[in-house]
Amino acid sequence: MTPLLAVRGLTRTFASRDGTPTPALRATDLDVAENDFVTILGPSGCGKSTLLRIVAGLDAPTSGEVLLDGRRIEGPGADRGMVFQSYTLFPWLTVIDNICFGLRERGVPRA
Repeated sequence: MTPLLAVRGLTRTFASRDGTPTPALRATDLDVAENDFVTILGPSGCGKSTLLRIVAGLDAPTSGEVLLDGRRIEGPGADRGMVFQSYTLFPWLTVIDNICFGLRERGVPRA
């Protein structure tokens, strides 16, 4: 049976201030079937939020892939949501565009 969400060999590396690569997530694999309830536990800095941001399409992996219903996640989509640890806006959008973001993703007219 194909998992609803499949994470395959997912890694994410960031460049430190001196240009040295800093791994945030190392080769991670995960299968989540329909109706599964998953909890991600670990110490601060282990890559939990990085993994969730990639699954949400808000960040891109350095290598590996995330498949949702067999389709590769390439960016944000109305089929996924993420609740942030602290309130967050998209700083590159205006206030009204932040308010309208979810509606726009669902195809609701701005008016």
